[in-house]
Amino acid sequence: MRFGWLFLAGLAGILHVIPAIAAEWAVSGSVLEKGSRRPLPGVQVSVQDHSSFSALSDEKGHFQLDLPSAGSYSLIAVLPGVGDPVFIEVKLEPGAVSPTPVFYLRAPVTLGEMVVTAQRAPERVSKSVISGKTLRRLAGSSGDPLRGLQSLPGVATVNGSSAPAVRGSGPGDNAYYVDDLYVGKLFHYGAISVFNADLIEDFNLYAAAFSPHYGNVTGAVIDVALREPRKDRLGGKVNVNLMGADFLLEGPQDEDKSFYFAARRSYIDLLLKEIEQDGVTVQIPNYWDYQGKYLWQVNAANRLSLHLHGAGDSLKLNIAANSETAQQQPVLAGDSSLSDENSMQGVVLDTIVSGAAFNMLALERTYHRSSRRIGTAGELTFTQENLILREQTRTDIGDGHELSLGAEFINAKVKINADYKNAPCTQFEPNCDLTTATRKQLSDVFSSNAWSLSLQDRKRVLEHLTLVGGVRRSAEDYLHRDYTEPRVGMEWEWSKDTLLTAGWGRHNQMPTGEQVVRQFGNPNLGHIRADHSVVGIAQKVSADWNWKTEAYYKKLGNLVISDPLLNYINAASGKAYGIELLIKKEETDRLSGWFVLNLAKSQRRNDVTGESFRFQYDQPVNTTLVGTFKLSEAWSFGMKWNYHSGTPYTPILGTSGSYPDGRPIPVYAGVNSGTLPVYHRLDLRVDRNYVFDRWKLSTYFELNNVYQRKNIVGYSYDPAYTRRDPVYAFVLPLSFGVQGEF
Repeated sequence: MRFGWLFLAGLAGILHVIPAIAAEWAVSGSVLEKGSRRPLPGVQVSVQDHSSFSALSDEKGHFQLDLPSAGSYSLIAVLPGVGDPVFIEVKLEPGAVSPTPVFYLRAPVTLGEMVVTAQRAPERVSKSVISGKTLRRLAGSSGDPLRGLQSLPGVATVNGSSAPAVRGSGPGDNAYYVDDLYVGKLFHYGAISVFNADLIEDFNLYAAAFSPHYGNVTGAVIDVALREPRKDRLGGKVNVNLMGADFLLEGPQDEDKSFYFAARRSYIDLLLKEIEQDGVTVQIPNYWDYQGKYLWQVNAANRLSLHLHGAGDSLKLNIAANSETAQQQPVLAGDSSLSDENSMQGVVLDTIVSGAAFNMLALERTYHRSSRRIGTAGELTFTQENLILREQTRTDIGDGHELSLGAEFINAKVKINADYKNAPCTQFEPNCDLTTATRKQLSDVFSSNAWSLSLQDRKRVLEHLTLVGGVRRSAEDYLHRDYTEPRVGMEWEWSKDTLLTAGWGRHNQMPTGEQVVRQFGNPNLGHIRADHSVVGIAQKVSADWNWKTEAYYKKLGNLVISDPLLNYINAASGKAYGIELLIKKEETDRLSGWFVLNLAKSQRRNDVTGESFRFQYDQPVNTTLVGTFKLSEAWSFGMKWNYHSGTPYTPILGTSGSYPDGRPIPVYAGVNSGTLPVYHRLDLRVDRNYVFDRWKLSTYFELNNVYQRKNIVGYSYDPAYTRRDPVYAFVLPLSFGVQGEF
């Protein structure tokens, strides 16, 4: 009996415990950012009116609540100071599957900013850094960050292009890098950049005396950084604007691997086939591009990244034989076509060698193909394939002392098929008659090699003084030229808010392909030379305001002019000098923007004739005012106003005699001796953003050239050169875009 009572008592105890255990319910769920669905860690989820039942979301946004019994509960999640609490009702029933609630909360907003100091590299001499997010909202940009380059200090406005003309150099005198890799094509026909706007993290503009690790150019270096793929989940974006449509797909493969791929194509050519004006019929040009990146964190010390870029453009037109254009240049009559295609594939290995040493090894292949057929003038097809190996090692020798070494090897394979009239013309010759030029042929395949070694030593020699010294040794075996070029810089922190900088560098640049290829050019040319000198001061006034000013002088030598016997020779020089001012209001509150003032002078000199004249992009006064007002998280308004003094042009004074075919020969005034009227333009923009639980919708609308200023960018003449008509800048009066993010 005693044993029976003990058994019954034990059984009663077990039966008493079972309901208690069953009454504890585990509810698992997630906390995600509203719109993007990114995990939000550290968010407290609790039961309304019962805060003792609570849990925190982990790094993946997951949480688990242990509740005492079945029934209905009101769960609450909130980020203090960000928005209203979010409630979810859950019902727990015996035998039913536990609910998995998902909270969508607004995340804290991190304001974008434009800064004037380096983020990805320590150099601060003659450098501007700006985020892609800031430039995407720039009025008149159509959401394309790189179209905002011309709103920065030292950059002249180039009609019909976004490629920058920097401090007395032309758009073709710049070097472009993307994620430490060479990119030959950064802009489509018509000023649109070749990159998906959402991928551009930021870019550095080096206007003078840049690091010896960059390639050989006499203008500027534009170093673009694309962001990394998202690593939380698979996502995407679809964008449609006035000019084209694109998509982006990105996400993780596993914890150590992630990717993105984006592609775009214009569609106007599908809707509007061609336009005709004054006897010239133009088929609407089309463009396409793509970008891809794959990241693999191999281990704690090594990261491997694969890169893909590609872009292309095509344009066709027909010039009627009775048009004024064909009467001036009969060789242009008929069908013409232009096409341009670039691609790049690269692999980059970033390695932490030790706690103080880092190495970057890059191997890339670039391919460029261009084809043109101009009326009866002839045809040209050009292809070039480059294999490029680059390595750069950076070592922290001590506190404030960094030594970096670089090496580069380039193998170029070129194929040319040309049969067209060769009219060697440069900026130094105003009269360039293609019709009377000599027709030449060339079919050639050749290869060439180039290499360089670079060294830079950056050392803090005093508490507030850093000196930078470097040298670049480069050579190539096509023109058989080699150069040793020093670069020096100084950064003096006068106070915690004041920085003084100075720099000097010597640079070289190979002439263009058509100037050095045999038959059409001169394979014995030398490289163009440039010396850059710059001094500057940057001042932080407050957390909201800062300003920066720089004065520069650039000396150019060995410039190329045409020659009746050798096609081209090195026999010209030039100079450019000026002062720039940037005043910036940071994005710390609703109002932000910047003001740029460029006062500059750039000249060229024909050393054979002794004639000096203004450079074609000379704009003595160029100023830009940019402003953005953020009314709320949903609404923002922006404006951009640009003014610059008239650019030079070469007037035609009349005629003298005639060509063998009876056309009058124009008589030109001095090169660039005329000045166009001043240019100014106002653009406005409004952004409206919508945030839903699982996706976002962003829209913008722009009014361009609001007060309809007729800016003259040149003049056209009738076939007899007795009438002159102004040519106005082409500006789309409005632009719009719609983007969905999933």
